[in-house]
Amino acid sequence: MLKIKYKLQGLCVFLLSACAQAETVYISAAASLAPSLTIIESLYKELYPNDNLVLNYASSSVLARQIQYGAPADIYLSANEKWINYLSEKNRIEGESITPFIDNQLVIAKTGQKTHSALTQRCFDQASTKSTFQNIYKQNKKIVVADLAHVPLGIYTKQTLNALVDVSDYQSLLIPSANARSALAFIEQGQAEFAFLYYSDAINSKKVELVCIIPSDFHDPISYYLAKVVTKNSNKAKQNVYNFLQSEVVKNILVKHGFLEH
Repeated sequence: MLKIKYKLQGLCVFLLSACAQAETVYISAAASLAPSLTIIESLYKELYPNDNLVLNYASSSVLARQIQYGAPADIYLSANEKWINYLSEKNRIEGESITPFIDNQLVIAKTGQKTHSALTQRCFDQASTKSTFQNIYKQNKKIVVADLAHVPLGIYTKQTLNALVDVSDYQSLLIPSANARSALAFIEQGQAEFAFLYYSDAINSKKVELVCIIPSDFHDPISYYLAKVVTKNSNKAKQNVYNFLQSEVVKNILVKHGFLEH
């Protein structure tokens, strides 16, 4: 009986130790990162099996407001610098932790089963991009756009539209969506024929065709940023996640999914 007692005590100590080592890290990430972060999360868990990652996906603007008002978050991945700066001004971000994460490109895509992986490029410069967009307008085709006022994808889209046309003339053709992933879902489901998307979303979908990559001089650089959120309790896992997200392994996964090195 004595041996069993000691064995049970040893087991309890082991279990308590394991529980003490387990840590939860809350990650608020731009919706367009979801497919890549699913793979990245699995690789992280192989290295740190005791850590629990809780991923929250939404537009960068929604996430920023959630963090501002106290939603659980340790790491923030924003699709632009604006919302990183917003939280920094609210003293919700560890200033020294802000770092460029990855880049992306803006594209026009259309609904339809992808028959090949090559890009049928119709836009080569500002003139050909404007011509392509005007052709869509002449056909009276609806175009899905992310929230033009707050969502990073929408902001980049609005900048492009302002450079191409008078947006008010095209307002009736624009279908608003909540964020990058919902914009993709709209044309994957055939609810509209065209959409402004991130290259990383369009290239990985089997249900859309790329029409053209928008020249980068039409909009601000599409750069994602990584930062640690100010929290009362700092844990080792939070730092591990932060470091891992900057590793070559993570960068390679993102590039494979259509993102660009910063």
